[in-house]
Amino acid sequence: MVSATPDAPTESVPTESPPAPSRGRIRSAIGWSYLLTAGRVGSSIVVTFLLAKLLGPNEFGLVAMATVFITIAQTIIQQGLVSAIVQRDKLTPEHLDAAFGVTLLAGLGVGALTALLSPVWAFVNRSPDGLTEVCLALSPLVLLQGLAIVPEALLRRDLQFRSVAIRTLLAAAISGVVGISLALAGAGIWALVAQQLATSVVSLIVLWTVCPWRPSRRPRLGAIRDLWAFSAHSANAGLGLMLSSKADIIFTGIFFGPAATGIYRLAARLPDMLVDVTVRSLQQVALPSLSRLQAEREAFATHLTKLQHLGAIAGLPVLGVLTATATPLVGFLGPEWAGTEIPLRLLCLFGVINVYGVLLGPALQAIGQPAKLAAILWTRGILGVATLAAVGTLLNGRDDVTEASAVAIAGIGMQLVVNAVSIWVTVRKAIGASVVRFLVPTLPALLAAAGAALTPLATDRLGVNDLHPLLGVFVLGAAAGLVAATLLLSTDARARRLILTRLRPTR
Repeated sequence: MVSATPDAPTESVPTESPPAPSRGRIRSAIGWSYLLTAGRVGSSIVVTFLLAKLLGPNEFGLVAMATVFITIAQTIIQQGLVSAIVQRDKLTPEHLDAAFGVTLLAGLGVGALTALLSPVWAFVNRSPDGLTEVCLALSPLVLLQGLAIVPEALLRRDLQFRSVAIRTLLAAAISGVVGISLALAGAGIWALVAQQLATSVVSLIVLWTVCPWRPSRRPRLGAIRDLWAFSAHSANAGLGLMLSSKADIIFTGIFFGPAATGIYRLAARLPDMLVDVTVRSLQQVALPSLSRLQAEREAFATHLTKLQHLGAIAGLPVLGVLTATATPLVGFLGPEWAGTEIPLRLLCLFGVINVYGVLLGPALQAIGQPAKLAAILWTRGILGVATLAAVGTLLNGRDDVTEASAVAIAGIGMQLVVNAVSIWVTVRKAIGASVVRFLVPTLPALLAAAGAALTPLATDRLGVNDLHPLLGVFVLGAAAGLVAATLLLSTDARARRLILTRLRPTR
């Protein structure tokens, strides 16, 4: 356990490798991880839709362009230390003090540099009105991130997702109230800025409240070098992930401007939120739980396959339901967002492909091969930069929906190729397991997603399109959900057993 007092530093962190977590502890961690992400995403969806209805694509796009700039800075200061703390077998108090000192100084330095470079970022994006000011306002997020890295990594290492859930849910609720209140008061784009700042401030306060660890000594150079041996590769992977995952927003902003960026960002945010709830919740548990099995390859492969199957049955059907409800969802937002249902459906397909890639990164880190992960992510990032630059050059000047849809199609193609390579490298080469055995259990969930997505072809004949948008969302969502559940439970024996196990009363 982590000591709450600095008087007994030698007992604050175990120096031996922690034992493999029990099945019950892993289940509890998965449950809290799902609660954490579901609560955050549920509140975020409500807040996002209300703010989108109150504001518009231009405001959303401008904040997205600023946020990606801040994310680059946050990725730099993290430098792979989270993975190093979570995955490392032997961790001492000196390691934690060293990591905290590095991230604190990096947060101060990089945060100041971010503020100074805000006008440059605005210039790169053709200087849309207000972008420099928004970047300056969001630059404190870099320091706040630096203060949060070590305590959050400790909680994740110990599978303390209940504490992380409390922090995340409270921050999402308070920041949502702040954002909506300011939007209703006429604050415009600053409602979105205040929402992000409030999220980070509340998260940091709660995090340091629930985490008992406190820094107790000056960082030692030897401990910093010790952590860097692992985190250098993870940092490389983190920068590659940032480039590969944010290239779409970066190039949409540079070539197409705030309105197209806002449409793309909203369309991407909804399926990404669902992937957050269903698969990235498992990702948070995957690294610490798989790390304890890194010396037992067969058990490692079995556990990874079970996690992938669980992510598929949770993630793929709901993406199908979102595809089915795209038209009434966009109708609710108003005429400014007309046409957004097209990139939204495309990005649901992107989300389906992404479900098969989310757990591969933690698997490579857990097995001690972050260099392979870095190579995969940098390949995707470089491929993405080249592809998106070509799309931006060819389609510049088209309408906003067409531009956003083109970026989505380019992303689908890249993700399909990269995920295929990543599965082969991770499952077959790194772990030595069967790719077929890894993928086959997910096929019923894929069928359920397809059935849900095609539901509107039948319901359109019943006049569902004539309903009020909100009522149409509920009707289509219920029908698509019923189709998905029927297909999944009739074809997936593992899912049936999982549900029966959960429903069976305990004695």
